Amino acid sequence: MKRWFMAIAVAAIAFGATAASAADLRDVTVINGTGWKIKFLGFNNPGDNQWSENELTNPLDDGDKVDVKFSTADKGCVWNFRIEWFDPGYPGVIWQRINLCSIDEITLKYDRNTDKTTAVTR
Repeated sequence: MKRWFMAIAVAAIAFGATAASAADLRDVTVINGTGWKIKFLGFNNPGDNQWSENELTNPLDDGDKVDVKFSTADKGCVWNFRIEWFDPGYPGVIWQRINLCSIDEITLKYDRNTDKTTAVTR
């Protein structure tokens, strides 16, 4: 009985370690707190002019969030990201050199008084 319990405990620990290591340090949740709908969210490495495919399968409404998962083929912790607004005629916004390995969440905010969009990380 004692061996059976130990075998289950070891299996549970091994499974927990595998599940925890499956998450990439760069995986991040992006929350739209701007008051506006977003149609494009993309990432790229600094110095790269090519953006990833759109991380959004549907436009991101205000208050909604999306989990962005990175693959092991992607390299480095520091990334740029960009959004494009759903409504035409408004310029997109780019944030540069964000260390995704040190954060879990990005909340996008828009200040109507200053006409600035910011990204708050945690």
